[in-house]
Amino acid sequence: MSPQTRAWPRRVQQTLRRYPVTATLALIVLVTSVTAVALRVQHGTQPASFGPLRVFAASTGLLAILVTIAGVVVLIGASERLMGPWRTIVAFVVTTVVGTGVGALTAFVDSDGRDVGHLLLGRATAFDPWTAIVGTIVTASAFAGTLWRRRIRANALAVVAALLLYAGHVSDLYAVLAAAAGWVLGELLRRTPKRTGWLRSSHREIRVLLGTVVLVSAVGPVIALVSRARVGLLAPLAAVVGAGPVSPVRGCRTDGAAGECLRGLLSFRATDPWTLVLAVAPLLVLLVGGLGLFRGSRFAVWLVVVVDVVTGVAAAVTYGLVPGRVTALHGLEDQFVVDVSIAASIVVPLATAVVLVLLRRSFTVLPSRRRTVAFVVTVGIAALVLVTVVLVVAASSPARVEDPVRLALAALGPLAPVSFWDRLPSLDPALRLVVGLSGPVLWVVVALAAVRPTGAVEPDTDADGSRAARERARALLLAGGGDTFGWMTTWLGNQYWFAADGRAGVAFRRNGAVAVTVGGPFGWPDARERAMTDFARYCDDNGWTAAFYGVEADVAEHLTRQGWGTLPVAEDADFDPRTWTTTGKKKQDVRTAVNKARREGITATWSSWQDLHASTVRQIEAISEEWVAERELPEMGFTLGGVDEMRDPAVRTLVAQDAEGTVLAVTSWLPSHRDGRVVGWTLDVMRRTEHAPNGVMEFLVASAAEQMRDAGVERLSLSAAPLAQVSDPEAPTDGVQNLLELVGGVLEPVYGFRSLLRFKQKFGPDLHPLVLAYPDPVALPAIGIAVVRAYLPDLSFRQAVAFARGRR
Repeated sequence: MSPQTRAWPRRVQQTLRRYPVTATLALIVLVTSVTAVALRVQHGTQPASFGPLRVFAASTGLLAILVTIAGVVVLIGASERLMGPWRTIVAFVVTTVVGTGVGALTAFVDSDGRDVGHLLLGRATAFDPWTAIVGTIVTASAFAGTLWRRRIRANALAVVAALLLYAGHVSDLYAVLAAAAGWVLGELLRRTPKRTGWLRSSHREIRVLLGTVVLVSAVGPVIALVSRARVGLLAPLAAVVGAGPVSPVRGCRTDGAAGECLRGLLSFRATDPWTLVLAVAPLLVLLVGGLGLFRGSRFAVWLVVVVDVVTGVAAAVTYGLVPGRVTALHGLEDQFVVDVSIAASIVVPLATAVVLVLLRRSFTVLPSRRRTVAFVVTVGIAALVLVTVVLVVAASSPARVEDPVRLALAALGPLAPVSFWDRLPSLDPALRLVVGLSGPVLWVVVALAAVRPTGAVEPDTDADGSRAARERARALLLAGGGDTFGWMTTWLGNQYWFAADGRAGVAFRRNGAVAVTVGGPFGWPDARERAMTDFARYCDDNGWTAAFYGVEADVAEHLTRQGWGTLPVAEDADFDPRTWTTTGKKKQDVRTAVNKARREGITATWSSWQDLHASTVRQIEAISEEWVAERELPEMGFTLGGVDEMRDPAVRTLVAQDAEGTVLAVTSWLPSHRDGRVVGWTLDVMRRTEHAPNGVMEFLVASAAEQMRDAGVERLSLSAAPLAQVSDPEAPTDGVQNLLELVGGVLEPVYGFRSLLRFKQKFGPDLHPLVLAYPDPVALPAIGIAVVRAYLPDLSFRQAVAFARGRR
């Protein structure tokens, strides 16, 4: 027997001791579920005596039992790890009691003449394990970090809300109430300091959350179409995508009685696989769009917006144009519920579209023009072909088609208003089949054509800086190199200009009529001066003002000789790591931090993002999200990277971890090249947990210096803290410098750029001033605004005013 096999029982025993509540609940669920199945088989129904234990019994069927046990092991296990055994038990019991107890009170609202006491008792015992599972994991989310707290709550609420809104089973209501109870209970049980108010999300997290919402909205109608008791508030949306020539609803005529039509729409259900396949076709577009949102695709935003708007309008037309709808179906009370349900089916998709439009700036990956044109052409040709086929079949049909325009519009898909189908039953069966197939085929074509521009399968490029341009810039950096901001020119969002001979280039971001460069030119050193002049001329030819931001003072002399002005904006701090040592009085703090970290067993791992362990990656993402959430201003960009930039295979991360593998802090380093080899590294991202010991950042930078010293690297740059510099009281000032000083002062409590500059001075680096070079003092106000906009493109006017007042 191998040592691994002999150790297996001991590992199982350790796991059971570590998660006693999870193990006990999993065993109870298994036993009670199997017992329930056996009793049901033996007696034909579940005995009443088994009712009190129903909370532990999964639905009948092997798959349901396995899924429920997996839910207990994964979700209850995660809850127990986050908040301990006794809190897990409290959450399991309290959320179940509150969810079922409050949900059972609905017996007083919709008793329909039945005995309220008997109905109340029946509903109070009609729960299942998922009510407790959902309530427990939402309670535990309060003990997770910012990233996973938000993700757990968003995903849990999205799933239970979709089930309630589309299917509407009583157990779905209990799960929603249990989730709400868990949210409150978690905040009561957590004793750590709580931050009130809205926690800001990074662009990446916004993509994840909105992508999840869109995917759930795509699955919701499918749930409603196959549900046997479809009473959810958004159930009418299922009929919008499901009803049509294949499965028509009786009574839906523009001149007929509406009661039968509305009753049929509200109770519509896909009873056969064929109807379900046809109804799911438009939802495939939302699925592709949701995957594109995860990748940050702006094209996916507009794709989902269009589908949601079409869905909302189709629902409005379908239910709004049915005459006589004010007549009650089952009395005035039912009519009110129907009206609210129909209104929600119209408002929810439109509201989702509005939210996506408002947050579209978080989706920075723009599609290439070629892929956009290919999408439009493909969809246009498909629509034209399908309509032509329908009209040709209609012309050859023995039955007379009175309204070919309505027929052509009906061929555009399941989202066409239901009244468009009112005359199709009298048409030729072949024509009805062609019309019924044309819509789903068109939506499938739209979904397939959108795969590439949304990046649902492979990432697309951005329009402002195409992949070819970025690769060209990358090649120039590898061959000739660049300055402090060199590798930042390869980031998404930059535009590029290249010299006529291809030996140098400039990366820039344009705001209005101002083109702000990302540092100076990159490429072959002997071609950079000429590139500055030619780029300035290129901007002038396009009616723009060139502003070289963050260029070294000696490089800017080429422009000052031509009459340009300069303003100091930052200090670049670097040193030669080949001579690195922690000796000396000036480096006392660094030396103390390194010795302390080594005594506590803290290690520093130098690695690319792709080589990091999956658990390390998740911890880094959580740390970064926590850092963003603590800031009152939007996430900054331009020359400040984040997790997305750390994923570049050329970038290196340096991770500080304790003896148990917990990530305490992380830094990222951008390469500098010459003749195809790395000659330097520049510090970019710096993140740490709130529980990290003091001095962990000093330890990481010192470890990086040792790593580079051993590798023979020539230059270690601590980068330039934007809008921060060593003050010179004798230096002249003007309007734009005062503006940048004001912005730097406002951002200091939020981002700590000036404190960062003081931190870097602990390592005894050489300081090199970086300047803003401008051609005309008249353009300085516009240049200052453009620089601020480059760093904070999402800054609202209200936020700007609030922070400016705070500064004063």
